[in-house]
Amino acid sequence: MSGVVAVAVGCLIRNGQVLIGQRLARQSFAGEWEFPGGKLEANETPVEALVREFKEETGLITEGWQALISYPWTHHLPKGSLQVQLHVYVTEQASGELTAPEGHAFEWCPLADLAQRRMLVANKGIVRALQLPSSYMITGGFHDQQDAIGRLEQALKQGIKLVQLRAKHLDKSALSRLAHEMAKHCHGHGAKLLVNTAVDWFEAMPLVDGLQLSSTELMSCTSRPVASDKLLGVSAHNAVELAKAAELVADFALLSPVKATQTHPDTPALGWPAFTQLTQSTPIPVYALGGMTPSDLAIAKSAGAQGIAAINGLWPQAF
Repeated sequence: MSGVVAVAVGCLIRNGQVLIGQRLARQSFAGEWEFPGGKLEANETPVEALVREFKEETGLITEGWQALISYPWTHHLPKGSLQVQLHVYVTEQASGELTAPEGHAFEWCPLADLAQRRMLVANKGIVRALQLPSSYMITGGFHDQQDAIGRLEQALKQGIKLVQLRAKHLDKSALSRLAHEMAKHCHGHGAKLLVNTAVDWFEAMPLVDGLQLSSTELMSCTSRPVASDKLLGVSAHNAVELAKAAELVADFALLSPVKATQTHPDTPALGWPAFTQLTQSTPIPVYALGGMTPSDLAIAKSAGAQGIAAINGLWPQAF
């Protein structure tokens, strides 16, 4: 990646809060908040860079860094532009006393409040990645509304925090009723519900937390189709669709199929190498979809994914 500067970014989390620092007056984007980190030195890994940068900037000794997300960004500066590849890691392990050897102001910010901060725009993908869970459950088959709610409750009790209602066989009225009930159950467990539906149908579902946009509808959109206080998930299969998702300021994307699936046996699987390449070129969190089960979570994370999305792998079967 000639001309691209590698930058390590660290998210240190403690008691549901993350450490953020304010950029100095002498720096570009002065006064904006960001996560600590900096450029990689020669022959330095991102983790080595973070250990060094945190010691220099915060006085803290850190360890246990785990990859969160990696993506490119172009900073537009008064005298040109700077292209960077952000390698973002997260940890809860730090020792020592927080200081400011280089003069930065630091704060512990609740994860839920990051969107209200004047964050460096390049950090938007990091903020969303910190706020999203590692598993995204898509509803599968169900007999009726009672059956659907029963399966949903089972999944919520098992810790699912992000749900997509996908029920293409329902008409607008039935889908709205089911979405309304599912949203109430999700909210009771601190979870969020997105609905896979048309944009005009979604407008009639006020309790729902977000829209899952199909790849077909995606390409016809000219701007973000939902308000900023709603989540926007996008289904994508290639680099063009992922780029469109980023253009629409989607909160995350589903990239599929990573593996061959029973539902689309004739669709060639991406495989993990291609998935990794596409994900690391996308400035929003990406879930791996297609043949995923909880056992794939570790490899998905190592490939740069936010986590996994699945129907059969996560949706509870009949009682």
